[in-house]
Amino acid sequence: MARSPAGHLLPALLLLGSWACAGKEQVTIFATGRTQGRVGTVEEGGRRTGGFAVFKKLYDAEPGPKLAVDTGNWFSAVPEGWLTRGRSTFECFNAVPYAAAAAGLEDLALTPAELQKLAEASAVPVLASNLYLKSNKKPPFLQSWRVVQAGGRKIGFFSAVIHSPQKANRPRHLQHYRLEKETYETEKAMKALKDAGASVIVMLLSVNPKEEAGEDFFREFVSKVSRVDLIITDEPGVKKPFRAGRAWVARAGLGMREAARITLQLDKTSGRLTTIKWKILELDADKYGQDQAVLKIVTAHKKAANTYLSRRIGTLSAPLPLRDGADTPAADFAADCMRRWARTNAAIIPLSEPAAGFSSGTVTVGDLYRAFPLDSSVVFVKMRGDDLERVMVSMPPSDVTVSGLRLFLKDGAVERAEAETGPLVPGHIYRLAVPDSLTGDRQHSVLSNAMEFANSRRGLRDVISWCFSRQNSIPRPEGRRIVRGN
Repeated sequence: MARSPAGHLLPALLLLGSWACAGKEQVTIFATGRTQGRVGTVEEGGRRTGGFAVFKKLYDAEPGPKLAVDTGNWFSAVPEGWLTRGRSTFECFNAVPYAAAAAGLEDLALTPAELQKLAEASAVPVLASNLYLKSNKKPPFLQSWRVVQAGGRKIGFFSAVIHSPQKANRPRHLQHYRLEKETYETEKAMKALKDAGASVIVMLLSVNPKEEAGEDFFREFVSKVSRVDLIITDEPGVKKPFRAGRAWVARAGLGMREAARITLQLDKTSGRLTTIKWKILELDADKYGQDQAVLKIVTAHKKAANTYLSRRIGTLSAPLPLRDGADTPAADFAADCMRRWARTNAAIIPLSEPAAGFSSGTVTVGDLYRAFPLDSSVVFVKMRGDDLERVMVSMPPSDVTVSGLRLFLKDGAVERAEAETGPLVPGHIYRLAVPDSLTGDRQHSVLSNAMEFANSRRGLRDVISWCFSRQNSIPRPEGRRIVRGN
């Protein structure tokens, strides 16, 4: 027997009543972070987990007022992420849709032009409250804060990137940007959100993935600002929510294997936050299913990435391992290649650049990305001979390799450096090629000793690919670059 319209209406009213109670209202925030480009499911032990198609199903099934937010780091781990410079992730954000996405520290590897292109193509507002350009101006394509309506209430969002929790609340100069003090920008954003009528203020806080932020960091941060109701962070050390002053601190779901479901209990009269309920939900494809529209987006990006990465760029008759005893063949090859392409006297490359070596046989684009995953570009440097030797002596020999130079060690440290023609001439001008990852490292003094420098705007991977295309046979690089004395 068919049910009447009233028969359909009653269960719906009961369902709505399940998220509202006397004197209280609820708004649910689903939070993700450090997706790092992982847009699809993975199979492990016969189970399928993760991905935005599963998250979309979970999100759509949630009754009552809801929002989705992301704390940043959008593209760095998988091909479909870094090949599209985060576009694959944002297409999934748009499809859910998310209310806001905050930039993380890894996302700041994007140039301002790349970040602008990503933000302007997105329907999801990109937040970066304490981010400035090198010109000390706010990026006009990003937002410092945003107010979102949910359940008749105004929820305010802003964000901050924490470069180092151990050295917090200090301005930081990055390769393309500047990070302002977190507390300074927090006060500005909170005032703007209060003026806009936000009854609840939520901070999306992204911590440098290479460092940890303990509870003391959050308590110290909250003690220096006037009011934050909820901090959603990507810090994995936050195992369960806790109070820091008047603020709640809760973790987002990480790696797109999980999502955090954060239910805000609001006072029905004032709309202020009274308490939260928090739960981490595994994105189980068999349990929730997958949204077909989002799955189509994911499948297209994975297919395009696989096609691109399978392209052949060259052949090796013998392997170039990452390490072979004291030798570093893959890095030595990259240094030789960089020097040859740039037509310089010498090249220096940090051993942090290569992550893997090359096997013999066909070399593909995918092999190149696995071997050199960083998005470094080649920089041209001019330096006098005495300054060049001073720079090489200052570098731990275990950190770098060279081409066109020989480093002589004594007691494990560089004692002197020579060119291929003999000792470095103090007043002679030497032309060098180095990755920009080395010029941005203040531990080393390449730029501070340089007479001139210029970024070639050519990626290191592109240069290595050029070397493969120009040589039918790639020989193993010669050793004796670093001469160890007794």
